Amino acid sequence: MNTAPATSAHGYRRWSGQLSRRRWTWLAIFVAGVRLTNRATKVRGLVWMSFMFAVGSCALFYMLARLEILAGSDEASDMYGLINMFLHVDLSGVKQLADFREVLWRSVFLFMFKGELFWVFVVIMRAGPGLIADDLKARALPIYFARPVTPLTYMMGKWMVVAFFIGMVVLVPNLLALIFGTLTTGGLQTFGQTLALAGDLLITGGGVVVFGGAVVLALSSLSSDKRYVMVGWVAFCLLPVMAQAVLFKVLPDETTSGWLGSVSLYRDITVTADWVFGIRAAWESTPLPREVFDRALGRQSTLVYPAVVLLTFTIGSLLICYCRVVRFSRSAANA
Repeated sequence: MNTAPATSAHGYRRWSGQLSRRRWTWLAIFVAGVRLTNRATKVRGLVWMSFMFAVGSCALFYMLARLEILAGSDEASDMYGLINMFLHVDLSGVKQLADFREVLWRSVFLFMFKGELFWVFVVIMRAGPGLIADDLKARALPIYFARPVTPLTYMMGKWMVVAFFIGMVVLVPNLLALIFGTLTTGGLQTFGQTLALAGDLLITGGGVVVFGGAVVLALSSLSSDKRYVMVGWVAFCLLPVMAQAVLFKVLPDETTSGWLGSVSLYRDITVTADWVFGIRAAWESTPLPREVFDRALGRQSTLVYPAVVLLTFTIGSLLICYCRVVRFSRSAANA
């Protein structure tokens, strides 16, 4: 099969060199993919705009630090309103805010995390659909699957590309916010608490990286037209959210505490993040009246259901993508 016209039109060309280490093949695919995706001005703009989440977090941390000093004064009334609007916590009657700094910081990160999930959705929509679909359209797979590239290294390299951009949205801003928030306000009471919070940020962000990368790669492997992949990604993310809203509206709370409450993947991720951050347990263990933080807790959910849904979709997406890539590699070998 003659692939020269198609590959040259998309910027692909055969490489006449020789890799010295087979296990590093995925790294070359990753670097090339990041460079190619980063050329898109919209992708770069979205990534840079995601650092506003770090700025917003630091602003809330500074406001909380000021409230610890101004608690109970007239100057703090506007700050109480802003905190209540963002975190759904009424601190107007709380005098010793320093005692609740850790749970408030965790609530700030959970609030920002929910906004970052929407930004991840947009970034993946721009950066993810063409990862495999463009290779299929350009008929470049005979080039990729020449030795020493294997289906696993190809998948790893492509996944690392989308994982890089997801991490720039949901991991880097949170870690920067933790660092600069600690430097400007003094941070949490102990270094252990700060380290534990950093670990929770890595777990929640890493989970989104794995889940989002796996799903978009599976979708990208199903079509050679990335426009269809983009539509599939939008439908995959938005339709369950709308269906979940309908179920919550028409069904009683006790009915939607199980599988029927885990239809929305967005909600599944936020429920899991809430458990990792320990928001509900931390607020309920405080001596504050429940009406202070009741709005911040949201609807009661059992963790096992959203966790199983997310794990099933992640494993299923990886299997679908791997089977498709193996099929492509065999077809390329016979070309």
